[in-house]
Amino acid sequence: MSVKDYLFNAKEVLGKSRYPWVDYARGICIILVCYRHVFEGLSNSGLDIESYPLIQYFNIFFFSFRMPLFFIVSGIFFMASLRAKGMSEYVRNRFSTIFYPLLIWGFLQITLQLLFATYVNADRRPIDYLYLITDPRHIEQFWYLNALFFVCILYVFLHVYAKLKAWHQLIVGIVLFSIAELAFYSQVNIGLLFDIFFFYFFFAIGDLLADFILNTRNYKLLTSRWLFLAILPLFAILQHYFTRLNLVANDDYFVQYHRPLLYILCALVGGAFIVNISFILQKMDVGRLLRVIGYHSLFIYVMHLMVTSLTRIVMTKVFLITNVPVLLITGMLLGIIVPIMFYNVALRNGAWWLFSLKRKSPERVGNTSLYYKTDLISPRESTEYKKDEDKKEEKP
Repeated sequence: MSVKDYLFNAKEVLGKSRYPWVDYARGICIILVCYRHVFEGLSNSGLDIESYPLIQYFNIFFFSFRMPLFFIVSGIFFMASLRAKGMSEYVRNRFSTIFYPLLIWGFLQITLQLLFATYVNADRRPIDYLYLITDPRHIEQFWYLNALFFVCILYVFLHVYAKLKAWHQLIVGIVLFSIAELAFYSQVNIGLLFDIFFFYFFFAIGDLLADFILNTRNYKLLTSRWLFLAILPLFAILQHYFTRLNLVANDDYFVQYHRPLLYILCALVGGAFIVNISFILQKMDVGRLLRVIGYHSLFIYVMHLMVTSLTRIVMTKVFLITNVPVLLITGMLLGIIVPIMFYNVALRNGAWWLFSLKRKSPERVGNTSLYYKTDLISPRESTEYKKDEDKKEEKP
């Protein structure tokens, strides 16, 4: 086995059994996540960020759509996963691959922040172990895994027991989104419910679009450069306006919480733009490094802050490097590469329990089976799925 395959699992990632566009999209988004978190770490450390307005600008410019797109992509594969696993296995899988890593790596990150309190930016207390579950916005990036897990669970329960179709779920998402916004304006802290309510809408959008996105008959449109040229100016104008409003308000979340309809528009257009780029990259079969990164996005997500924080501390405290672009680029590179290598080495040496309750084979150590090609058509067009649904309806 080559070093490339051992450390990065390149052979499996670049295999033909997966949807490449998913890995491309997740790769782009996780790079943008790392960019923002490294930027914030440098800013909170008192470094001269103000001298680099372009870096500040892009920090906000790419802020609106990356997390909503993660939820949209998960929603796209909801039906395919539910049909393949059934409800019980779906719930177990979500706990094993999302909530369990949240507990393991959240606990580890909080512990390290407590031990090295004089070096890190975070002000940690023992109560933060509880906040990891009840109010995860206190614990940096882990709010996303908490919200995604509970969105998946609520969504599948409403689908199975309340028989809600995708467009019904979208209405539920709109109502929940409105409740989240009302809670913000009323200054009512609803803890973990806020992000669940806020992002449920985007998960429902993904489920609603699944028939279209996963149907290979639509790939010609999705890979169209004309579509790219049509979305590009709208994307650029909206993201610039989004950035300008946030900069004027001196609040990165100003549009998200004070102009929610604009936020939704920016998120959906931005997500459509990234999906279009991802399909084009899939068609051209270029930028394969993005696929490797996207394939490991979950594991980069849970580990990158620990790596980037250590990188920043060593470079600034030991080597006395204060150049912001150098720190930003180095932090991003290590924050992406180190988690990928650590994950693959850990799994190949029996430490699968760090990432999942279910033992994984070293030959297939990617995110989850959700993104393997189980169908060449959309999930609701599957004959097997229709037969299963008919049987359920026949039961008294």
